[in-house]
Amino acid sequence: MKKLLLFILITMVLVTSCSKVTDEEIIKKIETTIGKFNGYTCKSNIKTYTEGKESIYVVEETYMKTNKFKLEILKPEESKGCIIIYDGDKVFLEHPSIEQSISIKTIKTLNKQFFIGNFFENISLTKSIDSEKINDEEYLILTMDIEDKNKYRNIQKIWLKKKDFVPYKLNILDADENPNVEIIYEDFKFVNNNDDDF
Repeated sequence: MKKLLLFILITMVLVTSCSKVTDEEIIKKIETTIGKFNGYTCKSNIKTYTEGKESIYVVEETYMKTNKFKLEILKPEESKGCIIIYDGDKVFLEHPSIEQSISIKTIKTLNKQFFIGNFFENISLTKSIDSEKINDEEYLILTMDIEDKNKYRNIQKIWLKKKDFVPYKLNILDADENPNVEIIYEDFKFVNNNDDDF
């Protein structure tokens, strides 16, 4: 009887350990899913925390894999309609309330931490993967260091739906792991059109 129980226990341990999906396998599945699309569109609800003060922004975001981003600010009201386009080496700004636009050429680097597209581009740098259930939905939580980290922006965490890898939330944490920025995504859609013009 003891031998039978020992055999069952060993079999269960082996089956359980063999069925566990590794972080590398999860990242590979996410990369495969993302690889099928040319970009995404979404609404980003952004909260920033600076010295105890909270600021809120709502932005329509479009990203194409050709390293192009387009942001249209919906809130706050005084910035509504402001459009920012980045195409890899220049930034174009348009502000409707003053009826002016400006183009800045030869941008060497742009802080892209707020863009979920930047996270997708660097997903292989993920340090750890956890999971969490929110409102009956299973999420993966991916954590990675920020490339040009400082005491205010040290770690990035993103919540992706487990079933289709659609982003739910992105947090940027300071060196003490307090949230500095929280972005909640709405109406997120992967896009597959071949036209990368905005």
